[in-house]
Amino acid sequence: MSSLSWASQNVLLVLDDQSSLLTDLCTKALPADLRCVASSNPDLPLLASTTIIIGAPDKIVRYLSDAPALKWVQSTWAGVTPLMNHSRRDYQLTGLKGVFGQVMSEYVLGWILALEREILDYAQDSSWNQRAPVTILGKRLGIMGTGDIACDVAIAAKALGLRVTGFNRSGHCPPAFESCFTYEQRLDFAKDLDYLLCVMPNTTETDDLVSSDLLYALAPHAILLNTGRGNCVDEDALVQVLDSGHLRAAVLDVFKQEPLPPTHRFWSHPKVYVTSHTSAPTNIQAAVDVFEQNLERFLNHQPLLYVVDLAKGY
Repeated sequence: MSSLSWASQNVLLVLDDQSSLLTDLCTKALPADLRCVASSNPDLPLLASTTIIIGAPDKIVRYLSDAPALKWVQSTWAGVTPLMNHSRRDYQLTGLKGVFGQVMSEYVLGWILALEREILDYAQDSSWNQRAPVTILGKRLGIMGTGDIACDVAIAAKALGLRVTGFNRSGHCPPAFESCFTYEQRLDFAKDLDYLLCVMPNTTETDDLVSSDLLYALAPHAILLNTGRGNCVDEDALVQVLDSGHLRAAVLDVFKQEPLPPTHRFWSHPKVYVTSHTSAPTNIQAAVDVFEQNLERFLNHQPLLYVVDLAKGY
């Protein structure tokens, strides 16, 4: 079908291979008046007619300038940084909510328990060795960011007896948190935390929020976990504080440069655990479920769910 015959239709571009799970799930039970094309390398005639795109932001950004009819983009990531780095703003961008909380909770609590209970050390023992028991009951977890992922982690952490405080721009405190602090109160927020988790978006406001003074405000032998965006952590400051002995460990999933260069000092640092941006992979079925809800709203001219504020970046 030519692009001219698509002009009166909405055209959905699934930015992925035709044989992918994303394509398979997206193309099931679509309305008859919606033309759907799957391609990992769309040509200009197709892009000229495309009104909807679903896919990963790092792929979508390559084609934003060539899709003049575009009205709506559904991201399959939690973050949308590549799209924020593009100047185009005349379309609606929707993210994913309610998709990543379970896997992120598994990652965060799994690492905290592994380190505190010395599970990996026990696994490497070659002789009988009974260490003093450790519990996380009553210890303090601070979470930078209080969105849906952070709230799910907070709920799971409280179930294991952790006390959880939050950190955000407004100081508004969701029910999952005992209390919340604003950017201006960041050192009060950090004071004596046993664990610090960063799930902040990538904005100019969050650049190097985890600085030397904030790290030194944490409790001695605290553990840092960053699963949000790499810009949030001052990497030089982190290495210095780790080397000072104040921090016990840093579990890092995201970085200022990805992939992390093979020569980066984090790879060889004895207190750093690198997990290569794997903390919360996208569940494709869950992403498509969100897309289907929004597609129905889009076709019926209703407000979309989980719209990203293009001015804020989240």
